[in-house]
Amino acid sequence: MITQRRVFQAKPGMSGAVVTKMKEFQPIFERHGGPPCRYYTDQLSGRTDRVVWEFDTESLSSLDNILSTASQNADFVRDYESWYAGLTPLLDSAIVELWNQE
Repeated sequence: MITQRRVFQAKPGMSGAVVTKMKEFQPIFERHGGPPCRYYTDQLSGRTDRVVWEFDTESLSSLDNILSTASQNADFVRDYESWYAGLTPLLDSAIVELWNQE
């Protein structure tokens, strides 16, 4: 099992807006084969204004299949681009982590 985790560094005070945008994306993601996701916000530890979005998939090949299939769907691409345009002004940076569940 693989967990993909994206850690977003929101602009100061914008973590709530980032969570809202991520939850807007969930039905789009699921409609195009994505699994259910989890969302986390920091507890004012380390760097603040962080939002984590993560989901599980069976393997790297299943993750690749989800992303590849979605990116070839015109409806997904249109919806994603519109959604992403609203997300990026809220962020300073983001990283992606892939974790093996042991």
